[in-house]
Amino acid sequence: MKSSSLKTTSALASLLITALASTAYADHSHIEEISVTSQRLSPTAPMIISPAEEPVIDTAALLKRVPGANINSNGILSGIAQYRGLYGDRVSVHIDHSPSLTGGPNAMDTPLSYTPPMLLKSLEVHRGIVPVSIAQESIGGHITAKLDRGEFTDQDELTLSGGVSNRFNSNSDGFSNAVKSVLSNKNHKLSLLASHDEGDDTRIGDDDKLGGTQYRRSRYDLSYGWQNDTTGLDLYVGKLDTRDTGTPALPMDIKYIDSDMAGADLSKTFGDVVVSGHLSYNHVSHAMDNFSQRPEPIPMQFRRNKATAHNTAWSLDAKWPLSLGEGSNGFLSVGTDGNLTVHNATITNPNNTMFTVNNFEDAERDALGIFTEWEGIVGTWQVQSGIRYTRVSMDSDPVSATGMMGMNANLLAKTFNSDDLDKDYHNIDLAFNASRVLSSSTIFNVGLGRKNRAPSYQERYLWLPLPASGGLADGRSYIGNLDLDSETAYEITTGLEWDSGRAWATPQIFYRHIDDYIQGVPATSMLANMVSTMMSGKMALMFDNIDAKMYGLDMGYGYVLSGSFSLVGSLSYVRGRRDDSSDNLYRIAPLNNQLALQYEKNELRLKIESVLYAKQNKVSEFNQEEETSGYGTINLTGNYQLTPKLSISGGLENLLDHRYENHLAGYNRNSDSDIAVGDRLAGSGRNIFVALALNW
Repeated sequence: MKSSSLKTTSALASLLITALASTAYADHSHIEEISVTSQRLSPTAPMIISPAEEPVIDTAALLKRVPGANINSNGILSGIAQYRGLYGDRVSVHIDHSPSLTGGPNAMDTPLSYTPPMLLKSLEVHRGIVPVSIAQESIGGHITAKLDRGEFTDQDELTLSGGVSNRFNSNSDGFSNAVKSVLSNKNHKLSLLASHDEGDDTRIGDDDKLGGTQYRRSRYDLSYGWQNDTTGLDLYVGKLDTRDTGTPALPMDIKYIDSDMAGADLSKTFGDVVVSGHLSYNHVSHAMDNFSQRPEPIPMQFRRNKATAHNTAWSLDAKWPLSLGEGSNGFLSVGTDGNLTVHNATITNPNNTMFTVNNFEDAERDALGIFTEWEGIVGTWQVQSGIRYTRVSMDSDPVSATGMMGMNANLLAKTFNSDDLDKDYHNIDLAFNASRVLSSSTIFNVGLGRKNRAPSYQERYLWLPLPASGGLADGRSYIGNLDLDSETAYEITTGLEWDSGRAWATPQIFYRHIDDYIQGVPATSMLANMVSTMMSGKMALMFDNIDAKMYGLDMGYGYVLSGSFSLVGSLSYVRGRRDDSSDNLYRIAPLNNQLALQYEKNELRLKIESVLYAKQNKVSEFNQEEETSGYGTINLTGNYQLTPKLSISGGLENLLDHRYENHLAGYNRNSDSDIAVGDRLAGSGRNIFVALALNW
């Protein structure tokens, strides 16, 4: 179908959905059962996203349900979280209480890829200014992915519960399977989780394929919990095993990702004081290459990269009641946390044993923080305010290059090794959030923040010009900069939570100015440009500090039509610009809207959804970013509860099999595809999915 006719069809679908608003009115309680909910009592309460019945493979795709959120797509399992225009390391991600570690230098194992949707209990996304107690570096927001490890019961007897889930996706001939088993009583809880996802190349419409998009991932988790009236303890071990997974927007594909995780959470109540602690460890072994899952290059261009990383993280905080005077009551929190990481990466050529590049050699990034935060009632306002200090210490061992890289690469290594590689960053974060009830239907909220992010290890220690840029996927080669300063963002956000009983909306507007925003600029090193031109045909970019600003509007909304019908939507708009030039920022999502008509009665739930994206012509000329046309798709989903323990769901994604380009998708590097090398990756074509879930 032609693009214009498809957009017309999708627009008509949206109008048809909206037109049904003339039907009868009933109680608003059904709105609370949608997959995206928000808590209205606290100015910092997160939005909660349920993965139930969502036909996604990559958990990051669930973010499209959140106003202001989206994903950068480089592969089927490599979605990079984006919130209000910021992405990558700028968005903090935790798996339960554990900071998530990305082991590869190009974000192939993105934080949310460690939590397959079928094992997920929920995603929690903080809209607005993230409290300082939540995470160390949350300049671009914070996400918590919670695994479904079961619950304690209120009985002394042990009870066995759990379930199995199976899903088939026609587009990639893919299968997803998961099992959960929980043995628990009121004091003990033992849970075992396991899942497996596997599929072939994605079809993109008209029977064309997106080459190099096969995937295979297994995830395991074993946990034990114990509690009594004053104490709670949780222990867990886990493993991620990803094999032969394509990332066509990146120069290499995943050969394997082996990650081992372990952690402990402890909470203890001492009278009015609650003390919480967390300790976790994560080790990643990652291999990637440019010849196993795409057409082989000439022998001298074969590349294999083996990367390892490990992370140790902890936190400790105490919370107790504290009044700030007459008319106020609340709680004071004081805490400390740490996050220690080490990265290594070595590039070789299996056809030339003399070729070796020590890309990263014990690149260390340690973050130690302290914070204090108060939350409570002051008059008619509910207030949360906090301050955090974080010291980020970075260092690296000497690097090297041998073989065919030549004299210029060796000179770059020598220059890098002779420089002062260690540096400390001292960052102070401030966060203030407040909300006030204006009427029985309306809550006003406002947030002010100062947030920082120190450079990543790639941004400082990438000494050789390579596309190892944390998943930017713009086809350029980058080099690090030892003189980088921390990014500092000043943000204000304000909005409403309005609920009339029949209709609801949560509009928020925001403005963010970022001093020392880190992005690529023309490299000043003649050697780096010579090496980059030899390898890629293009001059190198160097990470550097600029000033930038972002502003926009996002909103969730809904309308109850009858006891069975409701409308649910999400609208997002963000604008990103450089302050040092007239150029725009790279990889910013265009205006987009999702509108769904939902039907629920007894055991049956149905949904028809229209997804509309505007064209994006506010592109980064400097990054040679191409404009994208607007598009629309229509999705149909349904679920039927066959028995109290057995349910079936299914649906059609991209009903009309429209071929389109997602502006946040990277540029293709795999020649075994029906998309030309250098063109933007196309979105998925029509997908029929069927799923069964059995619980006990």
